Amino acid sequence: MNIFNGQLSAHCGVYLATVIIHLIGLITFTLIMFLKKQEISFKHHLPFILYTGGVIGVLTVIFNIIAVNNIGAALLTALGLLGQMIISIILESKGWLGSLKRKLTPLKWLSLIIVTIGIGVMVK
Repeated sequence: MNIFNGQLSAHCGVYLATVIIHLIGLITFTLIMFLKKQEISFKHHLPFILYTGGVIGVLTVIFNIIAVNNIGAALLTALGLLGQMIISIILESKGWLGSLKRKLTPLKWLSLIIVTIGIGVMVK
């Protein structure tokens, strides 16, 4: 995905590529919903924060497009996974954003250290 998105941005620019990517995603999603005969509806009683994932998704695509051309797809993916691991562990350890509160164990620390060392090896 990151390689295709980076190549698309080389032809039409970062921002237009982001619009195209999300438009194709919307069409694909709508087709899947149609084939599964699922209704698309918006719940007005949901907290606004739950709708902000789309903003995070757009920013992620933009930053990935920029980064893939500078550091490569493998390192970009590894750093993205590390970032997701760190944020997930923080959110779960505090019980933030409605996540189940989970203890930060030594095994989780060890896994973060191992992944970080692996990324360090990739950089070299």
